[in-house]
Amino acid sequence: MPFLSAGQLWRKVTLLPLGVIELMFFVLCALKLGELEFWYLVIPGFCVFGLFWMLCHVVFQVTLWSFHTKLSECQRVRATQRSDTRSLDRVMASRGMRHFCLISERLVFFSLISTAILGAVSWQLSNALYMSMFLVVLSLESLTHGLFHELGNCLGGTCVGYAVVIPTSYCSADGQPVLLPPEQVQELNLRSTATLNAVQRLFSHHLIQTFGCDYSTSGLSLEALQAKLRSFLELRTADGPRHDTYLIYYSGHTLPTGDWALTGGDCLRMEQLLDWWRERNVGFSSRLMLVLDTENSVPWVKAVRRVEGLYVAVQGAEMSPAGDAESQVAPQLGDFTTEWVEYNCNPDSCVQWSERGRLIAAMYGVSKCWSDYRLHLPTGNDVAKHWKTHFPRATYPLVSVANWCCGLNLLWLCSACLRCFRRFKLAWFPPTILDTGQGIKLVRS
Repeated sequence: MPFLSAGQLWRKVTLLPLGVIELMFFVLCALKLGELEFWYLVIPGFCVFGLFWMLCHVVFQVTLWSFHTKLSECQRVRATQRSDTRSLDRVMASRGMRHFCLISERLVFFSLISTAILGAVSWQLSNALYMSMFLVVLSLESLTHGLFHELGNCLGGTCVGYAVVIPTSYCSADGQPVLLPPEQVQELNLRSTATLNAVQRLFSHHLIQTFGCDYSTSGLSLEALQAKLRSFLELRTADGPRHDTYLIYYSGHTLPTGDWALTGGDCLRMEQLLDWWRERNVGFSSRLMLVLDTENSVPWVKAVRRVEGLYVAVQGAEMSPAGDAESQVAPQLGDFTTEWVEYNCNPDSCVQWSERGRLIAAMYGVSKCWSDYRLHLPTGNDVAKHWKTHFPRATYPLVSVANWCCGLNLLWLCSACLRCFRRFKLAWFPPTILDTGQGIKLVRS
């Protein structure tokens, strides 16, 4: 909408007439004190609800000011990374605006309620100016609440990514990577560089925060990889809550079981990775996505379908041997990444995953409760941190009231039925293309 695209100065200037209108409404409400017929009800009621109204509207003004500040940051990011496919809403999603808007929606709702209560206490049916100002203030606050509500529902979540590329082309008998012969080094370096560029293109296109891209021709030890992954899984957004999605990419050699082949005879099993994820994600509802460009990703794709209690997805591929298709070059590590990234970054891509005779067949698997996933909703601690960061201490007692009122779920039975239906549908009729809501699509051939 044009208002969101306007400059910071013009948007913040609109807060001045809004504040004047709010103040005029409060003064008109105070005229009710001149009617002494029911003074024992009017005076105490105005004092109590007038104070409540003032606290709520201090929060209201600070919320709008903070919103315009964060929106200006998003506009600057979009200006420095100008792209025809990079819309403002995608930048806002990557900067955590959804979380901010969900909390702001609760706070503006209380401002709206306080205006309605103060208007009822100071009701002046014979004062046309009062009636008009009451309706104007209600309309403006309703529009503000609707803006935060729509942004909270429409914007996507935050995502952080980490990539590991181990370009060894040979393995020993026990599946461990070994060093390359000199004549193979240059060719493999070119292929690995192309793979890294493709992953970085994916991260940049979808505004995924990059934790790092590790590239090692001599392999990684289990201890080094464990330290990296633990640090990655502990990452949080700048506002405090965890990211909505954590994406791990791996390209390298694996054992026949799908476990990642590491140096020193070690390997990374899927159970180990899920245990680390479970430890870091206690009390949160973030999801983990694994993208595997390996020769043996099928076991992990099948294993993740038996996982319960976690939101985990695995995107892999099955490579056909060279003898399956005459006159065609056998697929190698990195080929699937090139096609998959092109499909996810180019809307006009000609990649057809369902065509017959493909040497690289994509496949994905998701955990049993994947369909239950919803983007992170602000918790009581999130609201409290937000309040302490942006608002005066005098308004802090409203936190508990906001959390209690907005935390009620009156339609829990309907939600449970829909959850069961979605699980059944995804388990028995998995789509060929599964949209993760992050701009990234999981595909199967």
